[in-house]
Amino acid sequence: MEQDRYHIVLGKKSTTVTVDKTLSDLLALRLGHDPRSEDARAAVRAYLQEKLDEKNDPGRTSVSQWLREELLLDLVDKRLSDKYWRWFYTWVDATYGKKRR
Repeated sequence: MEQDRYHIVLGKKSTTVTVDKTLSDLLALRLGHDPRSEDARAAVRAYLQEKLDEKNDPGRTSVSQWLREELLLDLVDKRLSDKYWRWFYTWVDATYGKKRR
């Protein structure tokens, strides 16, 4: 699959993230832009930067993968993403919870 590359800032360091072109197109539409236009590219890049800044984790690794997950869950129906997070946190607690305590 074709990927779009975006340059963002993580902490004080510039980095490049990749996002599937279809996800970029869908996000552009969600943000009110025609996909693959300069405005759409700028809006998607700003969205990715905002998501990264929102969590404020300059030591984050696997940035592309994390941002793709955030983007996908923002695109799907809110009820479905809420259901996913409830499942995920239950799974994490069941899988790792006892080991961390």
